[in-house]
Amino acid sequence: MELHLITRAGDPRGWQSVAYALRLGRRPLVVLAGAAVAESEESIQGLVGHPVSDETMPILAVRADAEERAATERWALVDYEALLQLLLTAEVVVSW
Repeated sequence: MELHLITRAGDPRGWQSVAYALRLGRRPLVVLAGAAVAESEESIQGLVGHPVSDETMPILAVRADAEERAATERWALVDYEALLQLLLTAEVVVSW
């Protein structure tokens, strides 16, 4: 599994790495943390140039960050323990 951890809202560098993975035919798992949990499907589609869907790039958000920013309805949520497990089991981790 290829995991992309994105922490900054609107940061094109992180989303460019996701777009590159998609162009290579990969299915990256995206985890939003910090300010990035406020991203919308529309903003991500604009940054990646690809429709947002679970089939192409599942997106999760860190629960504590989403709760802090009132963004709990937008993405599937993971707690820190689950995030740690994802990071430990991923073959590749890309962090921005």
